[in-house]
Amino acid sequence: MPLAALAVALAAPIVASPDLISVRDHGAVGDGLADDTQAFLDAVTAGQTSGCHVYVPRGRYLVSRTITLDNIGLCGPEVGAWPADCDALPSILYTHNDAPVLSLGAGASLRGLDITRVGSHDEPNGPTVLISGIGCYVSNCRLRYPWDGIITDGKSNVGRLNIENVFIVSPRNVGVRVTGTWDVPRLGNIEVWNMGPVPRGLERGVGFLLGKNDLIRLTDCFVFAMQTGFLLEDKIEGCEIEGGTWGTMANCATDYCSRGLVVRGSHTLSVSGGTFWEHHESLLVEGEGARVRLAGAELKSNGAPAVVVRGGDHTVVTGCSILRPMEEYDAPAVLFEGGRLLLSDNVIDGFGVGIRIGAGAQSGLIRGNLIDSHGKPSVDGQAPRVTVDGNVSG
Repeated sequence: MPLAALAVALAAPIVASPDLISVRDHGAVGDGLADDTQAFLDAVTAGQTSGCHVYVPRGRYLVSRTITLDNIGLCGPEVGAWPADCDALPSILYTHNDAPVLSLGAGASLRGLDITRVGSHDEPNGPTVLISGIGCYVSNCRLRYPWDGIITDGKSNVGRLNIENVFIVSPRNVGVRVTGTWDVPRLGNIEVWNMGPVPRGLERGVGFLLGKNDLIRLTDCFVFAMQTGFLLEDKIEGCEIEGGTWGTMANCATDYCSRGLVVRGSHTLSVSGGTFWEHHESLLVEGEGARVRLAGAELKSNGAPAVVVRGGDHTVVTGCSILRPMEEYDAPAVLFEGGRLLLSDNVIDGFGVGIRIGAGAQSGLIRGNLIDSHGKPSVDGQAPRVTVDGNVSG
């Protein structure tokens, strides 16, 4: 923020609503130099005592310890532009590496804030936002350069969690991790974007990591340039809670990731729409028990099969575009090596075999697809209980 604009912000009225307590009223300076941790802690205590939420005016607030919120909200200006590259929101700057920046218990909320890590960006540290209670709400925020962005604690029930309108810039490890929701969580319009000004390669990093969740709903979420876009796992390292996700994804997308959607273990997932454009696999199903249904999506891989099914209970892919467009690689568009697969009514276009069937494929029906393999076989390989008919080549 320019100095003149900062001076105007500092001179502006603190807050007009009687339902809000300002951190400035408790000594916060907001110049990016003074440590404002105690002012935030005092404002939160005052808010919990009075039943008010805590307001953060525009400015740059340095904090060095965790701010814990229980049944209280911390918010910036309602009109703040959370997706902006410029500093349109009040910023919380943190330097500590050993603990979360904000810890949200039951009924806590966070809205209209920028939270930025300063100093070294490659050392592991606590998450920006740690969630450990039921009914938390995070919205209209920007998180920059975290190790982990927003994660649940892996041991508590965090049901009815709602996260929406969040921009996470260059996370080093995980953008969003959600596990332990025993009641309808929702993730909507969240972008995990990894491309400068703190660049990192694709050898690590997960956009969305999902564990044990009951009817989780993801809509309009996007991941750019992470190792894996969406990863579902029964067992997540460091989490006590284990089990699969039951849920839906609608109009979600990935771009420039190594892998798009990876399902490992006993998950039940329905995916509708979206685009998944990767360097390697767009959809990978492996392990045991997964039930995955994909409809109306575009799955595109540069140098590996766009769809790989190695396990699971069953996978259904229908009405999709499955693309493997780069001539210099010889991978098939679809690789079916295990589990059960229904592949129907898709457009499959790639420079390589269209569909390769491995001997380990349990059972499958491949029917009614339009396959253009540019001179290579449309279907290669066979398995005893896999039926291939009614496809059109060219």
